[in-house]
Amino acid sequence: MKNLAIIFCCLFAYNTYANDECMALKTNKKSAEGEYVFKQHAFDNKQDLVIVDPQAEVRRVTFGRGATTPICYFQPLAFTQGGKGEKYWGWHLFWSEPQGLFYARVDGEAWVSSLPKCFTKLVPINPQFKLDGENIVITWQQVENGVTANMQALSSDEGRSWELNLAPP
Repeated sequence: MKNLAIIFCCLFAYNTYANDECMALKTNKKSAEGEYVFKQHAFDNKQDLVIVDPQAEVRRVTFGRGATTPICYFQPLAFTQGGKGEKYWGWHLFWSEPQGLFYARVDGEAWVSSLPKCFTKLVPINPQFKLDGENIVITWQQVENGVTANMQALSSDEGRSWELNLAPP
C-alpha cells in the first residue's frame, strides 16, 4: 500500500507540471493534411516553444529561453499560416512569457525562425493578434508606474518590419 501511495504521489506531481498541461494552439496548413501544434516542450530540462508537424517532428522556435523547471513558462497566443495557397511561406507565431510579448515568423520549408521581436518587457494585458492579408495588428495594454497604456504594433509586410504606437483608447 505504501508503494502505491508513493507511485500515486509521483504521478500526481508529474501531471501537475507536465508540458502537456500547458496551453497549446493547433491548426491545419491550408494546402496539406494534418494538424500542426504550437506549444511548449522540454529540451535538456529547459523549456522552449516548438511547432510539431503532422509527422510528429518537433521544430524549435526558441532556443534555451525558458525555465529549467517544468512549468508553463510560455503562453502561445496566435499560430497562423503565412501566405495563401501557392504563396504559403510559413507561420506567424505570437506568444507571451515572463520577459514580455513576442512575435516571430517561421519559414515552413527550411524551418528557420526569425529572431523573436519583443514588443514589451512589461506584463501584457489582453494581447490580441489580427492578420488581414499582409497587414498584422497586435494590441495589448500594459501598466507602467501605475499608468495603463493601450499599445499597438503594426506591420504591413507580413511581420518583416514593425511600427510601435500608443493605440487610441
